[in-house]
Amino acid sequence: MIRIIGVHKWLGGRPVLSGVDLDVREGETLAIMGPSGTGKSVLLKHIVGLFDPDAGDILVDGISVPSADRAEMAAVRTRTAYVFQNSALFDSMTVRGNLLMGLPPGFCRGRAPKCEELVRTALDHVNLEPEVLTLLPAELSGGMQRRVAIARAIIGKRRYVLYDEPTTGLDPVNATRINRLIARVSEEVDATSIVVTHDVESAFFLADRIALLSDGVVAAEGTPRQLRETDNRAVREFLDAAPARGPA
Repeated sequence: MIRIIGVHKWLGGRPVLSGVDLDVREGETLAIMGPSGTGKSVLLKHIVGLFDPDAGDILVDGISVPSADRAEMAAVRTRTAYVFQNSALFDSMTVRGNLLMGLPPGFCRGRAPKCEELVRTALDHVNLEPEVLTLLPAELSGGMQRRVAIARAIIGKRRYVLYDEPTTGLDPVNATRINRLIARVSEEVDATSIVVTHDVESAFFLADRIALLSDGVVAAEGTPRQLRETDNRAVREFLDAAPARGPA
């Protein structure tokens, strides 16, 4: 379980997070949505220790991330995979090399057959053919790069998978494909998933539960149906302003 407790963060001389409280339940897909600049990605980065809060705490399976020592932080990151907004593939590595980076250091030394099996299984999960293994990221489309990034995230069978704006920059067709892929992968690998997005259709398609960030706090949370039916002003203003992208 992931617990976010009273998290505050200032960046560039202004408050971005102003006391965020949020629990992520085991096995669920939680979407964190809100307008650009509301701290969604900043909050996600706190979970893996890329940011430390100015106040508050983040607990991952009972480990306090801001207070974790080196061994504890390694344990958190072993359980957690992060899919960056721009995929963050290593340009000089082939797809195979990028996928192997998702495994623990030294895991593949002397275990080549086992590693090849994990690579092929990860590719199967994201609907990519083995022929892509020898390609460099520059030889892939944007949608394929995003799928490789997801494959790298799940190859190590992590307990938690964090997605930072996974459909940003993709055309509607590829965005829909990525949403369907995330939904299927979350079920197949039995992971707890957190999806940060400003895309309302993505959030409502993917999530078991949605949290809306507004003015640095969680303004509302609930199931997709609860948020669609709520009278909460922050939710209504966000949903009314969001452009329709079509069904996912």
